[in-house]
Amino acid sequence: MQEVAFEVSELISLLLIASVVAVAVKYIRLPYTIALVLVGLLVGSLRIFPEIPLSEEIIFYLVLPPLLFEGAVNMDLAHLRRNLKPIAALAVAGVVISVALVGYLLHLLLELPLPLALLFGAMITPTDPVSVLATFKSLGVPKRLSTIVEGESIFNDGTGVVIFAIILEMLRSGELEVAQGVAKFLLVCAGGAAVGFLLGYTAYKVLAYIDDHLIEVTITLILAFSSFIIAEHFHTSGVIAVVASGLVIGNYGRLFSMSPSTRLALITFWDFAVFIVNSLIFLLIGLDIHPEKLLSYAREVIITIAVVLVARALAVYPLLNILNLKLRSKIPLLWQHVIFWGGLHGTIPVALALGLEKDFPMREFLASLTFGVVLFSLVFQGLSIEFFVRRSSLVRKHEKRLVYEEKLARAIAVKAARKEIESMLEKGEISQKIAEELISELEDASKKLSREIAALVDEDGIIQKEERFAALRRSLEAKKSAVRDAVVRGLIGEEVGRRVIEEIDAELDLLYQKRG
Repeated sequence: MQEVAFEVSELISLLLIASVVAVAVKYIRLPYTIALVLVGLLVGSLRIFPEIPLSEEIIFYLVLPPLLFEGAVNMDLAHLRRNLKPIAALAVAGVVISVALVGYLLHLLLELPLPLALLFGAMITPTDPVSVLATFKSLGVPKRLSTIVEGESIFNDGTGVVIFAIILEMLRSGELEVAQGVAKFLLVCAGGAAVGFLLGYTAYKVLAYIDDHLIEVTITLILAFSSFIIAEHFHTSGVIAVVASGLVIGNYGRLFSMSPSTRLALITFWDFAVFIVNSLIFLLIGLDIHPEKLLSYAREVIITIAVVLVARALAVYPLLNILNLKLRSKIPLLWQHVIFWGGLHGTIPVALALGLEKDFPMREFLASLTFGVVLFSLVFQGLSIEFFVRRSSLVRKHEKRLVYEEKLARAIAVKAARKEIESMLEKGEISQKIAEELISELEDASKKLSREIAALVDEDGIIQKEERFAALRRSLEAKKSAVRDAVVRGLIGEEVGRRVIEEIDAELDLLYQKRG
């Protein structure tokens, strides 16, 4: 009983530290996950906590399912479909190229046995977009770029883990067969997708018969973990299964089987779950990194960091530039820089390194290399990506655009204020005289702002084009939302609703293509 109480007190202490860090970063403008790793390093060096080792089981069976499921649930299939080619290229071909290059270069430079070097290449390849996407969101980076970075990360987690498992199995059996490995890779990925789709589709159908947000959210929680466990039981990819089931629920279950109140509860629950999981895992990564071990392998760690970056560059730039020859909407060079440098490494490499058995050849060496790359990636790359994006044309806006946005914000605020006064008057919370005076003042302010905004739009072609694009996009999204709600209320059939939404998605695709 005392041991259980001690473990609970440790957990509460870690959550308290994470909460303090979350509040602090609002004032010091440091990405939350990076701050957690740094605080974890500090706390670990002070030996405040006894060692709390991460393990493969903890990360794969408790941490990854909610992180992957939440990302997939919130990923719009329309956006994913529009950017499927670059995402697929980076998540499949890019991963294979990275694994091969990292393995071969480390074999040459560190004289690491080639099978172990390839295993490390597969171990370190999966990327973690949490810090980067938080930066993108705060800076207003284009949605398409965010989709490519997030989509690549979600899917290369699956491909990287599958390749790692195949190489590890071959090492244990003593047979390295490339053709057999490729066949197994395809089978495991396809199997994971099939398991995830089947379970997601089943849950989606069950949700249609339930109208209780607590039960419905619980079903999605069960789905996230069961997808991983069942897929792994059948020797397929649990990571891909979780992503597949999340995509089904996010793009069909949430739209056709859930009421608006359930959707809100679903988003709130998974936001909270991911906050807790991310808080603990990044803090524990910092706690588990032993600086003294990294220093003892300093030369090897530096070489490995350089090799991983070179491999990433050779996987990103050639692939995307070849794709640009065929894509109507090109991926600019600036975006390619962000995709390259934003490929941070986090939870999965740590899990794979720690999951190796104690007597595995060169286990401590491989784990030290992994922690060195992860620490460099999360801290140095994670901090510098914000610096780079802030100073690039990704978020650089001309002066008129900033004035337009400021006036638009004020106009929105004034309209909201007027609506609130009218609501207070209707409820009898304010006198008629005072309400009329305030509404008149707000009406005058609203008319003035409308004239100023119209003048800016008329004199600036870029603003006019962006406003037209935003209006068309919002109108098409409103159509989608109305059709979804009609399906939920039973006014139209599911098949009809899906067909109409596909037509609207096609219009959205065309709109984005014309925008370039």
